[in-house]
Amino acid sequence: MSATAHAPARPARRPIVAGLPTIEVVPSPAPVRGFVAATVVCILLFCGALATVFGLNTAMVEGAYEIQQKQVLLNDLADTQGTLTDQIAEASTAVELRVRAEALGLVPAAEIRHVDLGEGVVSAGIGGNAP
Repeated sequence: MSATAHAPARPARRPIVAGLPTIEVVPSPAPVRGFVAATVVCILLFCGALATVFGLNTAMVEGAYEIQQKQVLLNDLADTQGTLTDQIAEASTAVELRVRAEALGLVPAAEIRHVDLGEGVVSAGIGGNAP
């Protein structure tokens, strides 16, 4: 190793400023004549955005009203379907079918026969013989 150590270098001294710094006027980057046009454009954009929001809000309210009307109609139709289903169930009971058949002049069958389409024969069922 070396016997001499390296000392860090000293930074150079700053120069001393004498007196006050001078102030210069810098021209504006945007010309003054464009201010009015930019203001008019901003106002038009704001009015357009406001009109768009009002239009969308009105359309949404109309859509909600139509949905509500369709929901009321759907509920009415569901009630009608329930009523008709109940009427069909009542008219399909054995007692009701017998009453309606008697009203039409029908009588119970004395003998029951079965038709076999594969063989082309009529067979006697319960309570009777085949001809």
